[in-house]
Amino acid sequence: MPLLRMALPCLALALLAAAVQAQAARPTPKGAMVYIMYPEDGATVKGPFLCRFGLRNMGVAPAGHDFPNTGHHHLLIDTKEEINPDEPIPHDKNHLHFGAGETETRLDLPPGKHTLQLVLGDGNHYSFTPPLISKKITITVRDDSDDDRVKTRSRHRSHHRTHRAHSDRHHAEPKPTKDGPEGCGFWGWLKGCQDPVSTAAKPTAEPSAVPAPPAASAVP
Repeated sequence: MPLLRMALPCLALALLAAAVQAQAARPTPKGAMVYIMYPEDGATVKGPFLCRFGLRNMGVAPAGHDFPNTGHHHLLIDTKEEINPDEPIPHDKNHLHFGAGETETRLDLPPGKHTLQLVLGDGNHYSFTPPLISKKITITVRDDSDDDRVKTRSRHRSHHRTHRAHSDRHHAEPKPTKDGPEGCGFWGWLKGCQDPVSTAAKPTAEPSAVPAPPAASAVP
């Protein structure tokens, strides 16, 4: 009886190990391929941005469903370690699970360079053998503050151009004076301007009558 009690736990561990080995040994279907549709490798994006998943020669099914030739997506962000087919795919901020069968997501990553990679898992979050994994791409997330600085500089430049044009127009137009809208004013008078009001033409004097020549006297 004591021997039987010792044998039961050993048998349970053996069955569990066999189940894990069988799970890890699930083969990758022939011709299957997983890839990132968007963004493209080397792209510069502004967050939050859309990330779309692609899958060929397989179907997508939610986690917990073990349909043949199906799986669900897992997105690896800035990871360096290899996927271990003997263990479930990790679930953390660098390993995003899409167990509902999603084929796209919206990512909000900090500014800078990041790597993205897809791996397809089965209904129990194990990878296939060999792992069905996409090409790792590198993207750059643009800093929103850079756009704000560019917009601020653009507004300042536009304001400066508007102010300068208004100033030029202000100096170009003659200012009205006490003598009228077209008067010279004080500064114009210093420059020799002739005020049309103050320098009105004087009336020309009428020519004086020429006296008639004296009449000739009669000869005696």
